[in-house]
Amino acid sequence: MYQTRKTFVKPDMKMSELIFENPFLILLMEHFRIDFIVHDLTVYQLCEQNTINPELFIFFCNLYNGFTSPGTGNISKQDISSIISFLRNSHNFYKNDKYPEIRDYINQMYSKNNVAEIKLVEQFFDEYFNEVTEHLDYEDQVAFPSISEKLKLENTEKKIDPQDFTISIYSEHHTDIESKLSELKNLLLKYIPLKEDHILRRKLLFSLFELEYDLKIHSRIEESILIPLVKKIEMNLNE
Repeated sequence: MYQTRKTFVKPDMKMSELIFENPFLILLMEHFRIDFIVHDLTVYQLCEQNTINPELFIFFCNLYNGFTSPGTGNISKQDISSIISFLRNSHNFYKNDKYPEIRDYINQMYSKNNVAEIKLVEQFFDEYFNEVTEHLDYEDQVAFPSISEKLKLENTEKKIDPQDFTISIYSEHHTDIESKLSELKNLLLKYIPLKEDHILRRKLLFSLFELEYDLKIHSRIEESILIPLVKKIEMNLNE
């Protein structure tokens, strides 16, 4: 899957046409748990049908279409639950779909090419996978539940305890989990010897590119939307 055009998504555009242009939007829809059968629905109609804020959905679509700063529009704290749900679903995709797929490709490579370099790739990926899993588990088990709790507190008189989780702690814990994938792609493109196994190498590289693509958007959503929204809530709770 490769996107050759960059269309800035608007509410009245047909979702099917946008998907034909950029198939990665199917992945976005999966993270939102939206059915891929879109008929002739516009973006706005699809959002209405799935009770998603169109501004939020369009922002995400434009990130997937390659626009790094498409403008957040009318995205507010009311959208935090949808954002967290999207991020949790993307975590499931990374842990239960993409990582096992990549690990299987590496195993196949090693079974067909028993060389030390591939063993190093395996070790590198396992260490990376452990780091990413730790990061995602922290978000699922600590950060997201704490953010949801703050949403409930905002309508009460309770103030934030200094010992409580804050979004600044989350920001410090927030690491660039996609950058190491570039090192792995570099190894596969430049240094790993494979005999007559270009198909397997291509599958592995495509899978790594797809994962890196989605992880970058995942990080941008957290940094440009989720963290600023939670900071506003914390300011209200501290007043």
